[in-house]
Amino acid sequence: MSVRPDGARLAGLLAAAAEGRLPARVHAVVPLGEVASAHRAVAKGGVRGKYVLQP
Repeated sequence: MSVRPDGARLAGLLAAAAEGRLPARVHAVVPLGEVASAHRAVAKGGVRGKYVLQP
């Protein structure tokens, strides 16, 4: 596998996600105070999507 930076492509992907054309995979939205439990859940594995921390 090869990786290279591509700022223009990343900007396009972020814009598509912000406009709703590219769905983001979110597992759960959790309050900032529960960051430790979210971190433990990710460390266990098997979580599809990301945790979004809400201030």
